[in-house]
Amino acid sequence: MAGKNSHTSVEIIEPAINGLRESNNPKRRLHAATLTFHNINYRVKMKSGLICKRKVVERQILSEVNGIMGPGLNAILGPTGSGKSSLLDVLAARKDPHGLSGEVLIDGKPQPPNFKCLSGYVVQDDVVMGTLTVRENLQFSAALRLPKTLRQREKDERIDQIIKELGLTKVADAKVGTVFIRGVSGGERKRTNIGMELITDPGVLFLDEPTTGLDASTANAVLLLLKRMARQGRTIIFSIHQPRYSIFRLFDSLTLLAGGKLLYHGPSAYALDYFTEMGYVCEAHNNPADFFLDVINGDSSAVALSKLEEVDLGTEEVNDGGCQTIVEKLAIEFCNSNYYKETMAELEKLSIGEKVKTNIFSRQITYNTSFFHQLKWVSKRTFKNLLGNPQASIAQVMVSFVLALIVGAIFFGVKADENGIQNRIGALFFITTNQCFSSVSAIELFVVEKKIFM
Repeated sequence: MAGKNSHTSVEIIEPAINGLRESNNPKRRLHAATLTFHNINYRVKMKSGLICKRKVVERQILSEVNGIMGPGLNAILGPTGSGKSSLLDVLAARKDPHGLSGEVLIDGKPQPPNFKCLSGYVVQDDVVMGTLTVRENLQFSAALRLPKTLRQREKDERIDQIIKELGLTKVADAKVGTVFIRGVSGGERKRTNIGMELITDPGVLFLDEPTTGLDASTANAVLLLLKRMARQGRTIIFSIHQPRYSIFRLFDSLTLLAGGKLLYHGPSAYALDYFTEMGYVCEAHNNPADFFLDVINGDSSAVALSKLEEVDLGTEEVNDGGCQTIVEKLAIEFCNSNYYKETMAELEKLSIGEKVKTNIFSRQITYNTSFFHQLKWVSKRTFKNLLGNPQASIAQVMVSFVLALIVGAIFFGVKADENGIQNRIGALFFITTNQCFSSVSAIELFVVEKKIFM
C-alpha cells in the first residue's frame, strides 16, 4: 500500500500550468489551476410546521471536507443527497456564504472575489435559447462575456473553433429546439451548453451532472470530450451519480461523498484497491461506481457476507441505522488512511506562507461589457425569439384582436351625453381590468425562462 500511496499526491497535485496572472486587474484571466479546499463545512437552516409553531432545524450538508483537485477530470461521486452538488457549488463560489465555513484556495492563494466570473459552470439542466441556432447561442455568449476590445473577426474565429472542437459543425446553423420546434439531439444540446461556457476559455470548468438526460452512448461521448479538454490543461470538476465503467475509467481523481462526509479522495485508479484493503471486494465484471454506491448503501455482496460473518461470530451490533453506521465507519477509516494523511500534508505545503484567509463573504461580479451593450444583445435575442416562436406571438395578437372586436361591438355607437360618459367609464374599466389580469400570464413566462435569464 505504501508504494501506491507514494504516487497519490503526485498524481492529484500537479502544479498549475500557468496559474493566475499576478496582475491586480479584477478581470484577469484564470488559467488551469490547482484548487484546494480546507475544512469545508456547510449547514442550512430548514423551517417546518405552521407559522405560529414553526421550528427551525439546522442540517449539516458538508462536514470537514478536505481535498485537492488539479488539471484533469475530477469526479465527485455519491448517492442522492450525499452533498456532491453542494460541494461543487461551494468550490465554484456559487453557494450562499451563510452557514459556510472553511476556505478554497487557487494555487495556494485566496480565491479571487470574482472567481464565479473567471471560471465556467455548466448547470444540470441545459439553459440555451431553443429558438436560436447553435451558432447564435454561442454568438450571444461571446458578445456578453468577451471584452469589447476583441474584434468581431476574432470572436467569430473563436466561435468557429469551439464548434469544431465540440463536433457541432453539421448542426451549427440548426435551431437548438423547443417543445414545439424540432431541434438538435440531447448530446448536441449538452455540447452547445458546454460551448457557451468555453467562450471565455476558462482554466477551471465546473459541471453539475453532465450526463443527466443522456443515453449511455451520448453520455460517454460527452465525457470523452471533457477528457480531451482536460488533456489540454484544463481543471475540470464535475458531480456525477452513477456512471458506467467506460466513463468511470476516464476519471483522473475521484471524490466519494456520503452524508456530507468524505469516504475517499484520491486517484480513481486506486479506489478499488483502497476498498479491498477495507474488506470490500468488488466482484469481477462489476462496475466500480455501482460497487461504491452499494457499499455506501449497505447492500453489496461484500457487506452482506461481512454481516453474515458477524452473525456467525456473535459480534453483530443491533443498530437500526445500519446504513448510517457504514457511512460513519468508512469516513473514520478514510481519515486514518495514508491517502488522507498525504492529502493533508500536501494541503499544508500548498497553503504554507499564505496567512490571508479566504473571505467567503467577499463576492464580486465583474462585467466585460457595458450595460447598454448587454441591453442591446438581450433585446436582439428576445426579438429573434419572438420571430422564431411565432405561435406565442400570433396567439397574443389574436387574443388582443378578439378583445378589441368584443369591446367595440358592446360599446359601439355610444352617444355624447350623460349615459355615454358612464358607458365610456365602463369600457375603460373593462379594458383596464382585462389588461391587469392578462399581464399575470407573464409570470409563467418568467418562471419558464428564469434559468436562461440567470
